[in-house]
Amino acid sequence: MIDDKFIDGFIDDAEKVSSENSNIYFINGNQANSKHIKNPKAKWISFRDDEFISTLKKATKDDKIFVHWYDLKTGLFLLKYLKKEVPLYVYLWGGEFYEDPYLYHMNWIHDEKTLTFVKEHTILPEKYSQRKHFLKRLWFKKTYKLKARKQFKEKIKTIKRINALILPKHYDQELELIKRIYHLKNLPYFNYNYDQNVDLAIHYKLEASKTDKTIIQLGNSATESNNHVDAFDVLNQFKNENIELVLPMSYGNHKYNHFVKQYGSFNFKNKIKFLEDFVPRAQYIQQLMEVDVCVMYHNRQQAFGNCVPLLILGKKLYLKKENPLYSFFKSIGVVVFNTNEIKDLDFDSFKKELTPEEKNNNKTILTNLFSEEERLKYLSKILN
Repeated sequence: MIDDKFIDGFIDDAEKVSSENSNIYFINGNQANSKHIKNPKAKWISFRDDEFISTLKKATKDDKIFVHWYDLKTGLFLLKYLKKEVPLYVYLWGGEFYEDPYLYHMNWIHDEKTLTFVKEHTILPEKYSQRKHFLKRLWFKKTYKLKARKQFKEKIKTIKRINALILPKHYDQELELIKRIYHLKNLPYFNYNYDQNVDLAIHYKLEASKTDKTIIQLGNSATESNNHVDAFDVLNQFKNENIELVLPMSYGNHKYNHFVKQYGSFNFKNKIKFLEDFVPRAQYIQQLMEVDVCVMYHNRQQAFGNCVPLLILGKKLYLKKENPLYSFFKSIGVVVFNTNEIKDLDFDSFKKELTPEEKNNNKTILTNLFSEEERLKYLSKILN
């Protein structure tokens, strides 16, 4: 596991339902640098630790290995040290399947302007950025596609090692996308989801907006897959309306963060706000209460922990049709909207609130699906 805001909750869930007190929670990283994980049961390690490697080698078919963030490095490490008969379960996040290897996936993950930035500032190693390294930069740009294909072949090997994915119920389209990308005929799965802030969000009343200003949240982080600048061009038609554009940017790429702030501030002047400080989950839900409309411009599944509470809070959510979350919400009867239609909307249509019936319907469906009771029921089946 890695240091992330959802992991403490997962450890708590696992401890509640485990029939035997024998779970070990390994966190890849340095505890001194931890931002999120505070659970005392967490054991901090690195892939170079002899004790950790020894533990993996001793694992048998009666053990279960669960990985949270199964990137290429982790997959290759487990291929080396984990016996084939040891069951390997992987919790699906998204980025580790859709942006790793990054060079291979970047063209479909990013829209035009974001992709231009990525190719100029992200994929090129920092050590080659100076002018004196012109020839090395040129060589890298000519050979990165070969490197991407090689990494992708390695990635397929690591994914074929997975015994089962762990993902939320009704995630059929997401599963089919992964099978299509990695040329898999079959990929077993179990249902379980992290605490998606449902138990925090349900305590707020579904209220109409209290101000004339329309608060628009764009994206969920300072990561390139948000496609912020491409979304700015779509939302630019509303820049003279009474709006405030809010961008959560508490984690991600610093270069990209600077790029988005420059582009956004130039186009929206004093009508844009960047939320760069990480806040506790309860406080973040309070911030979501102030949102009227949310636009997620991802081409891949991302920001699930934002989308679910926003919908429970009665907010209007726009998603790209290419994003598997769009089909997921539609399939379970939740009302969401297509970002591709924004360009054809006037402002009143764009910001129009959900009806009370639609708000209550969204809240009921998602509360039932992602409640603590349901979450623990599914996890108990997996662990026991």
